[in-house]
Amino acid sequence: MTEYWDEFFLKLHHQQILKEQLDVAENDDDWMLVSIEEAMKGITEGSLVLPDKQEIPFQTHHLFDHQLTMFLPDSLIPELRAGRSTDPSKSFVVQDKRGGILFGLHQSGQQLAPEQVELYQQQIIEKTSRVQPAMKLVDQKKLHVQDADIGCYESLYLVSPSPYYQIAFVRSWQGRALIGSCQFKLEDAPLWVPLTYAMLCSATWSELS
Repeated sequence: MTEYWDEFFLKLHHQQILKEQLDVAENDDDWMLVSIEEAMKGITEGSLVLPDKQEIPFQTHHLFDHQLTMFLPDSLIPELRAGRSTDPSKSFVVQDKRGGILFGLHQSGQQLAPEQVELYQQQIIEKTSRVQPAMKLVDQKKLHVQDADIGCYESLYLVSPSPYYQIAFVRSWQGRALIGSCQFKLEDAPLWVPLTYAMLCSATWSELS
């Protein structure tokens, strides 16, 4: 029993240290392995060279009838569910099983005006926090890409055996809600946080006329 409580309090201590580190990181970009600008430059050049000389090549993906173009690391491959790919007209899911990385987009049928994005994002956060008590909201921010706002929020999931980090996002696209997320191991956040934002900022969105 003593061993159980020792492990319990040690876990709480580690979580408190982690929380303090994240609170500091919210206003400090020094913890990131590369900057968002450096990641975007790598996307433009076709590959990103990390400080340890590791190279991340990018692949171009034309999605949703070629109306959205994204540049993603080539380690991310289409996810198969029950032997079938997701419906390409509504959803796009890729993953790196070995690295524990999952990236997905979903075109919702719900109508969403640009000025409703912030409220819609808050509703998603509230709903997610209710159904997933392990979620800790870390940060919220807004990206401005091609004259449109993308609402983003970062969250930490303190789960066993490995905590993971997630960046979720929502935007109004062609009059409807498009939601997505990228999740990865907490230890990989210094790379995948700036990389995820660079992937969103470098995407090309086509609006229906």
